[in-house]
Parts: sequence; C-alpha cells; structure tokens
Amino acid sequence: MKLPIRTLQPSEFEEFMRFLERAYGHSRGFFQRAYPHLYQPTPEKCSTYYVIKKEGKILSHIGLYPLRIVTAGVELPVGGIGGVATLPAARGHGHMTRLSRHVIGEMRAQAYPLSWLDGDRQRYNAFGWELAASFYQLTFSRRSLSWGQATPTPIEEVLPGEAVEHISRFMPHPQRRPELEDQLRKADLRVWVSAAGYVIAQGQDRQRIKLVELVSASGNEIGLISAVLAWNFGEQLTWELSTWDTAQLARLMPYAADWKARAQGMYRINELTQLLQPAEHFLQERAAGVRDFALTLGIREHDRLTATTIALQAGVLQIRAGRHAAQYMELSPITAARLILGGPPIPELSSIPGGLRALLPLPVYVPPLDYV
Repeated sequence: MKLPIRTLQPSEFEEFMRFLERAYGHSRGFFQRAYPHLYQPTPEKCSTYYVIKKEGKILSHIGLYPLRIVTAGVELPVGGIGGVATLPAARGHGHMTRLSRHVIGEMRAQAYPLSWLDGDRQRYNAFGWELAASFYQLTFSRRSLSWGQATPTPIEEVLPGEAVEHISRFMPHPQRRPELEDQLRKADLRVWVSAAGYVIAQGQDRQRIKLVELVSASGNEIGLISAVLAWNFGEQLTWELSTWDTAQLARLMPYAADWKARAQGMYRINELTQLLQPAEHFLQERAAGVRDFALTLGIREHDRLTATTIALQAGVLQIRAGRHAAQYMELSPITAARLILGGPPIPELSSIPGGLRALLPLPVYVPPLDYV
C-alpha cells in the first residue's frame, strides 16, 4: 500500500524544519533564515509543503511556491519548486518520483503553466524540467569603471527592513511581490538607497560584491554600481541580468570587465497553450515580416499528450489548444523547454517552421530575490 501524500499541518512545522535541516545537512534554523518568506507555521504556507509520512515521521517533501514574473512585458504565474528532500534512510523507495508527479498535477490544477527550480539536470530531466532561458553575468572592477569614467551617485546604506517602502516605490511591478517585507529578511542582505533607486546585495565579502537586484529610475545603473564598490572599498562586483533587459545591458556593457552567459535554472512547461497565450502580444510584435506557418506542437508527458496549435496567417498570430494544423510535431517536455524558452538546439529543430523559430524564445526570467 502506497503511503499517502498530503500537505503539512501547522502543528508539524517544527518537525518539518528539523527534517529539512537533517536531509540537507544544514544548521538549525537555516531555512527560516535563508527563505523567511517561504517557511512560516501558517495554514497558508503549510499548504505549499507536500509530504510523505510513515508512523508519524516525515520521510520526504517537495515544496510548491507561487511566483509571479514579468519579463519583457509578459506576466506569468510560475510554480517554484524547492525544499526537495528525502531522509537518507528513506531514499531509494520512489518517494521523490511520487511527490514530483503529484506536484506536477497540482501545478496543472492551480494553473501554473510554467515551473522553475534550481537543481541537478540529470535528476530533474526525468520529470520534465530542463536547463533553459539564459542570463548574463556582468563583472565590474575598479579598473573597468575607471576606464569607463564612471561617476558614483550618492547612496546611503539602510537596514533591509527600513527600505520596504522605498523599494516598493521604484521596483517594477510591485504587485507581484506581496511578501516583499519577508523577502528582505533573507539572511545577509544589504541595501543601499539613492534618490532614484536602490541596490540589494548579498553576503559580507566587500572585495567581491554580489548584487541581487538594482533599480535606477534615471537609467544610471553604473553610478549606483560605482557607488557601492566605492562604499565597500571593493575590487570587483558581479550582477546577473536577464537577457531581455536589453536597455540596461546596452548601458552597462561599456563599463564591464567581463561577461558570461548561462542557463538561469531548470524550467518545466506544464501547459503550453496557457504559457503562450499571455505572450501573444509579444510574439505578434515579433511576427512583422515573418512568413506564414501553421504547426501543432504535441508534448508527451509521463501521463498524457497535449497539443497546441500556433499559426501565423496574413501576419495575424493565433494560439489555440488542440490539433488544428496539417503539420504536427511531438516533443518531450525537455525538448519543448529548450525550443520554447531558449537553449541548445533540439534534434527536431530543422523540421520547425522558420517562421516559428523567428518568434522564439519566449521571454522568461526569475529574479534572484524571488529564488526558492
């Protein structure tokens, strides 16, 4: 008889924290320090923790945390996956497989067309998550800023909790972070504010500063970067940006000492039609001058086959659920993620209409402050 999967009760929260700490080998209180917006003993939060228990003991867990992202004007609900763990003594009994598939079903039911996690590719490929959607990591040094003649802008360091109102004023789409105050209680965050923006960094390394988020309403990001480096008497600063932050990147590149690009994390497409339809305006703008096409994409998962038809006729884009085109192509969740969100070529790429390839990838990016 299979052990039931259920959500946690608030009365089990302390036991749950000890379970996660033991499974990951972390110190006591780590998860509440690192992710205070996720781990709280409330009914709302406990409804996001899915567990398997035996004889009153938690054996395995997977967390499903709601995210809302806005990338290049495309707003999407995303199912963030975190805290995936099984007690060492309970491993090898299929608990992770059952929990992963259960949560995939929950994401479908809760209308999360997309999922994101940070984890091992081989481990999560088995359940349809794939490395996709790239970001840039820019490095700035004292030398590169001096060479570019960057001028620091006036800043002041404040406690993160003191900056909630200021950050909300300048943060794009503040409604997508209803728990900003809790997010700013993450361990080791530092915040600087200026007249037209803010900077959030993580860690105490003053020589090699790691930015989490930076916003400048005046477009003077480099002035804030220069100011934070000077404030810390530092040598180097790194900042990860979405590849879709094109205006920011164009302003910053003359001052960068180095840049790298890589996949931001692992994504899973749960409902392709629901993923594409909110981006229809974005895709339509890219369709100018693109040759007409019609293709039905099928995604075969472990328990079902779904189909989405994407067609461009006389310059008008249409996205519909179901099979409505003569040309049909079937993908796995892994190859679908790379095709739709951006990644290394898939084996079927040569058979994809050139018109569709011109519209992709879809813009997605999970900001570091929102990691789960």
